[in-house]
Amino acid sequence: MKRDGVVLLIFALVAYPLLVFCAYGTQAYVIFQSQGVSQAPPKHLAIVERFLPTPDGELLYSWWLQTPDAEKTVLYFQANGANVSYRQSRLKTFRDMGLNALMIDYRGYGQSTGRIKKEAHIYTDGLTAWHFLTTDMGIAPRNIIIWGRSLGGGVAAEIAQSRNIAALVLESTFFSLDEVAGRQFWFLPTSRLLNFHFANGRKLKNVTAPVIVIHSTQDDYIPFRQAVRLFGAAANPKYLLPTTGSHLSPFDRREKWVSALIALLGHDDRQTDR
Repeated sequence: MKRDGVVLLIFALVAYPLLVFCAYGTQAYVIFQSQGVSQAPPKHLAIVERFLPTPDGELLYSWWLQTPDAEKTVLYFQANGANVSYRQSRLKTFRDMGLNALMIDYRGYGQSTGRIKKEAHIYTDGLTAWHFLTTDMGIAPRNIIIWGRSLGGGVAAEIAQSRNIAALVLESTFFSLDEVAGRQFWFLPTSRLLNFHFANGRKLKNVTAPVIVIHSTQDDYIPFRQAVRLFGAAANPKYLLPTTGSHLSPFDRREKWVSALIALLGHDDRQTDR
């Protein structure tokens, strides 16, 4: 028993502080993980590849999908883990919904240059995509749907603030990264360690567009209660679309959810740009 106590004391004095130090220094690598080799776009979707320059000198690889007769365009911010070439099924869904779509690889993902070292970097990437659509492509903000899945919801919520867009869609997104980190890494003082916060819920008070929250009631990574909190923080008009499946199961795995979302996105009674 005495020996066990000595081992615990050594861990408390040496190993645990070292663990905390390592966690602090490697958090950007843990949070932002790009995996897989970037693949060429499928020919049947007629995707145009573009490199978008950021204000701080990086190049973001992107896929632009133009759907014939589309009235609205999705600016899609993807989840963590892979690159745009692994999101082909989502682009097909957008095409089937009659929408144009722009999807980017954040810096350090896929063929994009650089590395995300602070929260502002990924927001800069989001703004770069926004300015491409509104300036280079001349698309009116009221015709843009900003859509974020999981981690991408943090970028979507940031960009959607105070802009007269068609809608903000948050799919499988968290209220704040602090809460998710505290749940996943309960053994670490995450409230003191984190340099990345993604305070999505707090930002929703600045979103004047309709907000649609899509989340699985069975999400095993970001609990459904996070979606309920996001829904509660948003102003009207707002909609909550419960789905099923794991965190990795996208909303478009069942036609009824696609149909429900199409109906929700039809709500738009605003007339002026911002």
